[in-house]
Amino acid sequence: MRAERGYLTSKHNELISASKEYDVIIVGAGIAGMSTALLLDSRLKVAIVSKGQLAECSTYKAQGGMAVAVGPDDKVEEHIADTLRVGQGICREEAVKVLASEGSEALDFLISLGASFSHNEKGLQLTREAGHSRNRVVHYYDYTGKYIAELLAGKVNDTTNIDRLESCFLVDIATDQEGCCGCVIVQAGKLVYFRSAVVVVATGGYSGLYARSTNAISSSGDGVAAAYRAGAVIADMEFVQFHPTAFTTKSGRVFLLTEALRGEGATLLNAAGQRFMSTYHPAGELAPRDEVSRAMLQEAGKQGGKPIGLDARHLGKEYVMDRFRQVYAELAKNNYFMEQDIIPIAPAAHYTIGGIKTDLWGKTSVACLYACGEAAATGVHGANRLASNSLLEGIVFGHRVAASINDNFPAPRMNSGQLACTTGESGNYNDVSALRTKLELAAGVVRQGKGLEAALQWVRDSKKSSVIPPGGMQSYPACNAYQLAELLLEATLLRTESRGCHYRIDFPEKNDQDLQKHILQQWGRKTVIQ
Repeated sequence: MRAERGYLTSKHNELISASKEYDVIIVGAGIAGMSTALLLDSRLKVAIVSKGQLAECSTYKAQGGMAVAVGPDDKVEEHIADTLRVGQGICREEAVKVLASEGSEALDFLISLGASFSHNEKGLQLTREAGHSRNRVVHYYDYTGKYIAELLAGKVNDTTNIDRLESCFLVDIATDQEGCCGCVIVQAGKLVYFRSAVVVVATGGYSGLYARSTNAISSSGDGVAAAYRAGAVIADMEFVQFHPTAFTTKSGRVFLLTEALRGEGATLLNAAGQRFMSTYHPAGELAPRDEVSRAMLQEAGKQGGKPIGLDARHLGKEYVMDRFRQVYAELAKNNYFMEQDIIPIAPAAHYTIGGIKTDLWGKTSVACLYACGEAAATGVHGANRLASNSLLEGIVFGHRVAASINDNFPAPRMNSGQLACTTGESGNYNDVSALRTKLELAAGVVRQGKGLEAALQWVRDSKKSSVIPPGGMQSYPACNAYQLAELLLEATLLRTESRGCHYRIDFPEKNDQDLQKHILQQWGRKTVIQ
């Protein structure tokens, strides 16, 4: 039997040292959260709260760019078709149409703020990434995410109705009989109740739960966990996308090598120095990410575990130093030089498709609670995300959330004085590194039932009922990690097929008849497939 949801009880109300009041609270300061804030009515008092600095968010780390069908040989319909094909039959088609058709508006929004993306003599310099049939990725060299994040942050800081609060950790979402009414935050080591009419979860994904991830360990899905405890429906937790070209630095940190490298002509080589991707997929190095990642693992297995190499030598020093400035500098610090060396790479957890189920306007199943960006599950990605659709998703659906709030801002209601933060679960949560290793082995690029069952049992054995997580406030992220791992493993076991970035070696084929659907999870209710 599950414990009641949430961490805090009425017995712990005295722990809440203060309260603050806003019209809208946005949890998360990436592209989705900041876009939402900037499009909200200026008469609304808004807070953007984030647990880390700007450089820690996934948006900041995004290299490749933003997919938009603006090229002279491109059409919105082709962008839609590419997204649906990569999504492997379970994309929500209405969401895909929204994403692609509102892409040019999202680009115009960034340009209106002062963005100036990489150009050539023909205009915007569009590159191609895996799964795309056209060059349609708008970029700023190879640090597009950093460029956009800093641009948005500057505008947010200059907007008088928005407070930006860093080093604030989301503990729980508060609800009353009418829906969401705020959230509880750890700020400066104390619990603070942020009362608001609306809460927007834009906290990003949960790829940091894996031992090998292109994102920071702080990408642990805390917003998804809090929404789940608040009663929101969660969807598609089993779909975790692994990026095929990740480099391990001397320090052990995983560093992403943008897909645009392959889009510009870099190739994958086995230990014998031979290209191999064409034997696995007709699109070769530009096959969808799941196909490339599995092919790399299979090829590495044939050569006794020796690493696969990324070869950009033929592109020339002058070109790679200019076009891929961030990548070149990072590799050079690790004594690899793209004009002369083959770079050892391996897949790493990169993007999580699952999250808080929303409609096309970011509304969740809990009144006055919205979600957007990687934390949301709109159905736009299906079973596998098309490269560079993520930055676009953050802006397009961030705009839609803002529009919905502006048009439907709820009337003031009396504070019930009761939070739906009643009791929590705790246990041996301090060993998050063990959890990350378990997930990496059991729910990685290739999965198998026995390993998944063992990992799920291990997670459940670690969870014991208690009132406050051991170690106090510092243990909240660990509790979230275990909660999300359980949801992920449950969903992964239920999907007894292989589809998109979910591959079961014991069920290698698709099962359209029974599983061309979504797996939905909600606190206190049986998991459903529909």
